[in-house]
Amino acid sequence: MWGRDREWRHVEGLLQTLRRGGGGTLLVDGEPGSGKSRLLAEAVAEASVRGIGVVHGRVEELGELAPCSMLLEAFGLRSELGGDDGSARSAPLVLERLRLGFERLAPGPVLAALDDLQRADPATLRMVHTLHDVMADRPISWLMFRSTAPSGCQAVSLFDILEREGADRVALAPLAPAAVVALTEDTLGRSADPATRALAATAGGNPLLITELFAGLRDEGLPRDAARDRVPGRLRIVVRGWIDTLSTNARSLVETMAVLGRSLSLEHAASLLDTTPAALLPVTEEATAAGILIVTEHGLIFRHDLVAGIVAAAIPPLVRQALLDQSGVLMGSVGVAPARLLTGPASTAVDAAIASGRLHEAEEMVRGRLAEHGSVYGSAELRCLLADTLYLTGRGDEAIHEAGTVLAVPGLPDHVRERATLVRLYATTRLRDGGTARAYAQEVIDAKDRYGPGARSAALVALATAERHEGRLAGALALAESADRPVGPGSAKERRYEARLIAAGVLVDVHRLDEARAMLRQARKDMFDHGHLAWAADASAVEARLELLAGRFDDAVTEARRALDLAGALNTPLSVAAACAVLAAVALRRGDLQGAAHHLGDQPGGAAEARLRHALLAAQVAEARDGPRGAMSLLADLPRPLLLAIEPAAGPWMARVALSAGDRAAAESVVAAAEALGGANHEFPALDAAAAHARGLLDGDREALALAARRAEDVWARASAEEDLGKVLAAAGLRVEAAESLERALNTYDGIGAVRDAARIRRRLRGVGVRHRHWSYAERPVSGWDSLTETEHTVSLLAADGMTNPQIAEQMFISVHTVAFHLRQVFRKLSIRSRVELARLAAEQTRDGLGQPPGGGRV
Repeated sequence: MWGRDREWRHVEGLLQTLRRGGGGTLLVDGEPGSGKSRLLAEAVAEASVRGIGVVHGRVEELGELAPCSMLLEAFGLRSELGGDDGSARSAPLVLERLRLGFERLAPGPVLAALDDLQRADPATLRMVHTLHDVMADRPISWLMFRSTAPSGCQAVSLFDILEREGADRVALAPLAPAAVVALTEDTLGRSADPATRALAATAGGNPLLITELFAGLRDEGLPRDAARDRVPGRLRIVVRGWIDTLSTNARSLVETMAVLGRSLSLEHAASLLDTTPAALLPVTEEATAAGILIVTEHGLIFRHDLVAGIVAAAIPPLVRQALLDQSGVLMGSVGVAPARLLTGPASTAVDAAIASGRLHEAEEMVRGRLAEHGSVYGSAELRCLLADTLYLTGRGDEAIHEAGTVLAVPGLPDHVRERATLVRLYATTRLRDGGTARAYAQEVIDAKDRYGPGARSAALVALATAERHEGRLAGALALAESADRPVGPGSAKERRYEARLIAAGVLVDVHRLDEARAMLRQARKDMFDHGHLAWAADASAVEARLELLAGRFDDAVTEARRALDLAGALNTPLSVAAACAVLAAVALRRGDLQGAAHHLGDQPGGAAEARLRHALLAAQVAEARDGPRGAMSLLADLPRPLLLAIEPAAGPWMARVALSAGDRAAAESVVAAAEALGGANHEFPALDAAAAHARGLLDGDREALALAARRAEDVWARASAEEDLGKVLAAAGLRVEAAESLERALNTYDGIGAVRDAARIRRRLRGVGVRHRHWSYAERPVSGWDSLTETEHTVSLLAADGMTNPQIAEQMFISVHTVAFHLRQVFRKLSIRSRVELARLAAEQTRDGLGQPPGGGRV
């Protein structure tokens, strides 16, 4: 499976969880030909090799014989398709038969793999959902696939419901350039020269198109250059099958575009089809869902140049000429130059590559065509596309320079100036200081008649970011939501992703998580519907932080890794730092200081917020290793308004560290900043709770700490406030009340898997006369990494990090003798004799599993 390492890791995680007795659900979306069935076949084969039972169902191309027939046939229950009188069985009876089918495969783990659910009827989809709920307590994992082709509307609802209920979801993105080359060479059985690679690029990263193209050329004995004039028959059959699934209107749109330059503005398309742009929207959505068209700033374009050529070649010459004549008449009648209605092939191909996340390919195309382009305005348009590519690949200064060069050209076409302005705004906002972005954004807002809706939307995002940096979160949220409002067709609609991600980020910071999740879901849906994948990593990075604040560490890790996978596959590094910050925070909570330091090292700069989170986490790791004084020097220069706005829980932590280091003045400064931020943002209880927590620490105020514990919305912050309240109560001699508060903190820390914090609480509880065991029982192997208990696992990571037994004891809040006992157990289970061997094994485990205990459960 060339280029599917990211997706396979999701499947691998599902199978590993299943082998440990758990369950889960993975939903896979993909356009036609993206490799869904191949991925499913590999998963089924791997499950069988691992001794996992498999239920494999697939909805046939012509649909189902009867409701739920796919499910019944998967269990070999063909006789249940109808009753004795020929009528369909009742839903309760079918459910019972299916439940018993699963029971027959128990008690072992079962993988239920369901393919092509876009063809399933509503009754089957309802049954899948019901069965999914009924069997939730069994060791069953669900692997469900659907195509984004137009018939998949019913499956969309099922997938959305399951995702809201906690299912993992992955979209099969176009193959990266390296994977395209590898697949091409594998199909041909030889290395690919530059001309062959260029031909492969016309398939837009679609695995089926690539294999059918080159396998067809090989099997039919055609030379490589023949694909320009004569397409292999097997490839024509594939494309014809895609087109034939479309409605009459959608097919007319696709065929018209194929003839008229492979791109059309919405207005021109509507005129040619004798309709309005509004009435054309359902047709456009159908063609984009089928993976044939995508929507860009200029209008509609083909996702794959190869498909456009095949469709155009199939249209009779007389019809083709009539369409060209009609197009010319329409353009003349409205007085619009063809260059404004039909985007040139060069910019169209680059635009498609950018939208679908093939950024390396887009940059190569732009730089190659710039060298041979003689037109001033043509070169300006290409440089504008280059600026966009540079921005998305994290080269902000270069992007700003290129956009500035474009904007200096006099008499620019409106659409070129609009996009260059938009790129310059986003790059400046995300990668430079807020003051520069604010000034430029205000200039765009003030010049109302000069800029279009796309640039104005980007300006609102820039102003929202500046407000956020200055601690005015309500204003930031209002501006971001204004930027997200629909403004009709054009660039604003297509570049609302940044606005949604900014708004979602603010919502996450102030712990309005349900609203943030809804906004992320809509952003992802729009990205996928339009084939715009370049922002997918950003969405996963924001969701990873959302899951972290909700206390769902495993989900946070999953989303953060997804962000890293997408960033690597799409070459969009801007979200890497944010994702690594989440991974570092989880590792720190779990007591894995080596893992935390690993995720903080050697990461690209990213946005200002991500850099700041890295700096804060570096200070927290230093405090955990070396004590409060080790952290103070790292905290001195951090901008507090912004830091406390994006990390409200940082205020109490910084106040605690300053007090522990004997620097009361620094603690007072932090408290003042937290209270000023909370006072300016009363709409957000999380900020008030953080300010009360910091004040309670400074003054030893029990009431302030109790208020913080009640009002904190971040799960970990709530437990932290309870812990500090318990300390103050114990110091006042109120042992019973202290124990109650500490117990609440311990239960929360235990519930979210904050191992290091839970160990600290147990020591505090011992101080007030309450003892807790450090273990619970769980089934584990007798040897190997998976056999380690959580405490042994944490001890091993700290030892591998070079800590002595006394240092480990201090970190874990246990005795030196207990550390020595656990290390002996670790050495025995891993069959090793030295800390050098332990360091090697721990390094491998940290890379593969974030240092999370393989066996699961508390010990």
